[in-house]
Amino acid sequence: MLIITLSCFVCLMANRCCVSSETPNLSKELKSMEKEIPLPYNDNLAEILKTRSSKPVSTVFLQYEPYLDSALTERKMPLELKYLPLSLSGMRTDYRQGDRCGYWALPSLVAMRYGLSVDENLDERSDIHASTEAALDYISDLHKNYNDWWYAILAYCNSPSSLNQVLVHEGSNPSLWDFYEKKLMPDAHVIADFIAYVYLANEDSLTYSSVVDYEETTVAETSSDKAGQTIDKDDPSIRKYKIRKGDTLTKIAAMYHVSISDLMEWNNLSDDKILEGQILIIKK
Repeated sequence: MLIITLSCFVCLMANRCCVSSETPNLSKELKSMEKEIPLPYNDNLAEILKTRSSKPVSTVFLQYEPYLDSALTERKMPLELKYLPLSLSGMRTDYRQGDRCGYWALPSLVAMRYGLSVDENLDERSDIHASTEAALDYISDLHKNYNDWWYAILAYCNSPSSLNQVLVHEGSNPSLWDFYEKKLMPDAHVIADFIAYVYLANEDSLTYSSVVDYEETTVAETSSDKAGQTIDKDDPSIRKYKIRKGDTLTKIAAMYHVSISDLMEWNNLSDDKILEGQILIIKK
């Protein structure tokens, strides 16, 4: 009996040692990954990482990651913010939760305030380029208001008014994980998801689903997407884009990663003047 008791005690102490040795390592790793956005440690983080790492990430994220890096770099915003749409929508163009929609899970009123079309005919929240421009403008404005990237993220995912209410009720400086553990805001889950994706990406531990890019499949099957683009059924390498209010050749060229001169050549344009409703041919 004494031997069994001693054996159990040794096992218990060994397990405690393992936990205590892992905790500082994970905390140090997060600290080493920190740039502009803090990545505070939490005792539940190991289990959170285990759960997130078991769920494959959409290949859409890989497709658009260079674009997101470029957009963030141009604005001098933290590159880690590219994991925010992954945390919110899983980078699904068809994402919809209540009034939030698209890659960046933008509310309709916020989207329209930042220049996106949101109506029964066209919802630009499902356009990766248009929605990214609007989302980053909104997050940038929130950061200017709060001077804190996490407060900007929480206000973005919930609303500035809901964040302000929490800050008044909880005091001026609640810890980040308090938002998550006390469920101080409806979408505080973004804290765990965001930190997990930053960590897993830095560790090269993200796994990707083998599913074909959802957006490309949708366009191919329906010959039309929500951004006013169609595919030529006789020649799938040609896309046709219907010009909307506010479009410019510069914007369209950037959207499809082609040059303005190519757009002008493909469409027999003598200058950069385009009209709303006009159809442009875009070649792959």
